[in-house]
Amino acid sequence: MTNVPTTMNALVLDSYGPPETAFKYSTVPVPRLSKPTEVLIQVVAASINPIEAKMRSGNIPSFFVKKKAILGADYSGVVVEAGAKVVDFKVNDAVFGTFRHPFGPQGTYAEYVVVDTVKDEGLIAKKPDTTSFVDAASLGIAALTSMVAIVDSHPDPIKKVLVIGASGGVGMFGIQMAKERGAYTVGICSGRNKDLVLNTYGADRVVDYTQPNALAGEEPNSYDIVFDLIGGDDYYNSCMPLVKEKTGIFISAVGPAEHFGSKNVGVMTVVSVGATYVYRKLFASRRYAIVGALPHNKIKTGIGPWLQPGKKFKAYVPEENIYDLKDGAKAHAKIDSHRAVGKVVLRVSPDPIK
Repeated sequence: MTNVPTTMNALVLDSYGPPETAFKYSTVPVPRLSKPTEVLIQVVAASINPIEAKMRSGNIPSFFVKKKAILGADYSGVVVEAGAKVVDFKVNDAVFGTFRHPFGPQGTYAEYVVVDTVKDEGLIAKKPDTTSFVDAASLGIAALTSMVAIVDSHPDPIKKVLVIGASGGVGMFGIQMAKERGAYTVGICSGRNKDLVLNTYGADRVVDYTQPNALAGEEPNSYDIVFDLIGGDDYYNSCMPLVKEKTGIFISAVGPAEHFGSKNVGVMTVVSVGATYVYRKLFASRRYAIVGALPHNKIKTGIGPWLQPGKKFKAYVPEENIYDLKDGAKAHAKIDSHRAVGKVVLRVSPDPIK
């Protein structure tokens, strides 16, 4: 591998638990191409998703996450080596994308990753020059989840959308997609994030959940989509009546339990959540669904077009949400707080010099 080292830095899952004890900043071998359709990418930035923090914690038992794994799915970077049968990408191309799952063993919390451009054709795309590496790394799972909820779940024209948990990494994309589709968009968040959700994300109105009876003035049967990013019975009970009875949908990215996976998930929790989901799916007065990005395969065809000139679609990553790879434990702690505004991103390598 020309000009590529044999070892790299990576954030390795050394044990399950709090981020400060779970991760070990380590030197590991650089992955090598094993197929002619693969590319080796030097990672510039990688974003963190809540599912990765939940898996790291050990709260969600998983056969997929093993100790010594490198977590992470979303990335941006530069192609440094391309197999003989790679068609759409060449060395020095700036790219972004996501993996089919964030559970490792060779994830994006590392300086290099290998991507199969045929097997995962829809999960990698060229990065537009107008999109920064940090912003591009922020798309992935969060933007795909919003696309499933705001676009795919309701292909007919929409007039009104409510986003619960509007200030976070998925909420910002949900609001922007709803606005792009022409919907009057309302975000639920705390009052301290009101200006951000209105002026940066572009919502038409904000509901401050810290105020008593915050939703009392909302009109029943008025929303085409209610997009829930918090979970729990309270929002379900108060917002389901707001959904249009025949054509609307209440769609959750987290399921019936609030912040599912933030506490230990046992067998009874899974049974309870599953039973609640089935009941809501079968007997709710409006349509109900749970969505996620995985295994969605539309980075190139689904997210790429949102980044074209003339589109206002972009990520929000405040400077305090950008951490060096070696400080990945601090980044995970911010995710664990449930108070992260916008996306949380690992700066893995410097931006390449053009």
